[in-house]
Amino acid sequence: MNLFSQHRDRADLPGGDFFYHFDRLRPIVNLLRQKDRHMEEWYLKGGNLSDALRFSVYGVDERPRKTAVDELIRRYKEKKSVDTKVVGIWNGEKSDDDGASLAFSIDGEGVLPRLLDFNLNERGEGVSRLGSYQSVAEIVAKVAEIYGSSYVTYGPRKYVSKKIFQDRPGVSWMLYLPRVLTVMDVPEARALISVMQDDGRQQGTIIVSVTDAVFDVNNQAHVKVANAIEIRLADQDMLPRFIDL
Repeated sequence: MNLFSQHRDRADLPGGDFFYHFDRLRPIVNLLRQKDRHMEEWYLKGGNLSDALRFSVYGVDERPRKTAVDELIRRYKEKKSVDTKVVGIWNGEKSDDDGASLAFSIDGEGVLPRLLDFNLNERGEGVSRLGSYQSVAEIVAKVAEIYGSSYVTYGPRKYVSKKIFQDRPGVSWMLYLPRVLTVMDVPEARALISVMQDDGRQQGTIIVSVTDAVFDVNNQAHVKVANAIEIRLADQDMLPRFIDL
């Protein structure tokens, strides 16, 4: 499964502040830990297995480790503070069934949207390590809340070849958009989940295509529903184009 999000960061964020970005990510990592015990530890990715287990990202106090931050400063010392940087971490599990990885981009002077890309190996068809669709939606909502995402998608990575519009996000299992949506707007959706701000206002909506099973890209009925939602959103000019983000 893959979660992919794009967002625009504030212009006043200091460049190369790896501690800030790891600390910002921490609530998402903590939520993942609650869903699956194999995501309790996270390490900086490296060129080989030994290197990729050297730097644990979070300490026992859950704060970013200075050793991991210092290592990233060393790796990016040839880059300017404003240059785009992509940081990759993984959960240290060598088993295909238990693996997970996460990458995020920072800096770049706002030329392109920033991204967060989370990949989770599943243990078989019809199951999700994150639980039910409501449980998965908690992760999607947390990402949207923290990053103010332009959109968040979650589902099988292979769905990219099944979506209707290659120049827009696909719905897959679920899609977050920063707008208030109702059943009248998207009657094809199997569920609409509101994402709220701290002040009680609705920040956006998670559109769910399948609620009685884990989304299966090989199940034509699942793909058909997701495609129908995409068409409905595009017809109402609610499905953004990547070029406009």
